[in-house]
Amino acid sequence: MRVLDISNGIAGSYCSSLLAEYGAEVIKIEPPVTGDPTRAIGPFPAQMPDPETSGLFIHLNANKKGITLNLQSESGATLFKELTKESDIVIESFEPGYLDSFGLGYQSLESINPALVLTSITPFGQTGPFRDYRASDIGIFAMSGRMYVHGVDTDSPLAYGPDVIWYQVGATAAAATMSAIFSSFAYGIGQQLDISCLETLTGNVDNRLLFFEYTGELTPRTRWPGGLPQGAYPCADGYVIFGVGYDRYFKRLCQAMEMPWIYSDPRWANYSARTNNSEAFEMLFLEWLLKRTRDEIFRTCQSNRVMCAPLLSFEELIQDDQLSTRGFFYAIHHPTVGHHTTMGPPFMLSNTPAKNKEPSPLLGQHNSVIYGQLGYTELQLSQFRTAGIV
Repeated sequence: MRVLDISNGIAGSYCSSLLAEYGAEVIKIEPPVTGDPTRAIGPFPAQMPDPETSGLFIHLNANKKGITLNLQSESGATLFKELTKESDIVIESFEPGYLDSFGLGYQSLESINPALVLTSITPFGQTGPFRDYRASDIGIFAMSGRMYVHGVDTDSPLAYGPDVIWYQVGATAAAATMSAIFSSFAYGIGQQLDISCLETLTGNVDNRLLFFEYTGELTPRTRWPGGLPQGAYPCADGYVIFGVGYDRYFKRLCQAMEMPWIYSDPRWANYSARTNNSEAFEMLFLEWLLKRTRDEIFRTCQSNRVMCAPLLSFEELIQDDQLSTRGFFYAIHHPTVGHHTTMGPPFMLSNTPAKNKEPSPLLGQHNSVIYGQLGYTELQLSQFRTAGIV
């Protein structure tokens, strides 16, 4: 399966990265000279920007081949059409109508390759009053309603950390692309996929949205009533996270604390009672937590089937036993950066495991190979480079 990735940014690159992890031949197509915008985003070794050492680009584009191509030129558009004839999937993230202006829209590509799947990723989708608008990740987070319910009513709304949304969109696009390619392989008929970032995040449903849909009532921007304890709590060496909530879990927590009498106390004996008496319980709870480390609390609670987790730093995360055992983090060698740690896909397949990582391509690294497969000579490629086509 051959994939042409002409997207720019994180979402499209992550989509094609997931496909590349499991065996697809992915060709990352970048503008000549400047390359993909993520090449300008760090981290960089020694904080020295270099398009060949961007940690973000290297992470997103392992296992891919890389070529350069100016899609805005007439010759570049012709070359892209030739590549499309021999490909199964094209992934793009331009504004609606952009590719049409170069004769590279879906109808044009479909006439060349009727089985082609075109995955189009935009902030708001190919249709609707906002189709031509641009958006940042925090803008999508705000418009999806997710920011409305994050934080507390007495302060400003809170957002996710940077870029989280784009990875969610990329994973959604990869799943949709695989659904479409099954249809293409079975019936020889392709289609365009309309991936909306706004709809992706809105579709990752917050329970409070469901609450409003069913009741028409707005839930305040606070933690869930009765969900006690819930959230981050300090302990002897950091923080631990709890999501206890229901009565049966609260009873198990009392057993883990070796204080079963708490559950028998009328102040905390049920879901609603704990809501009205939360401060008194949390004083007891904090006293218990502050005498114990994260690991002690985590293992004690998990052995009692209580949902609890330690709050880890990135340094601790890379050394985490669970992720290390599963090989999620591992070393890879890049020709410019050298050895560095990277991460694998967020899922495993039992019969077709992810392949060992090949480093991300240097800018235009595979021009000779890919264009050579189309019959172009080194002399012609040299002429293309001089003309700014590749």
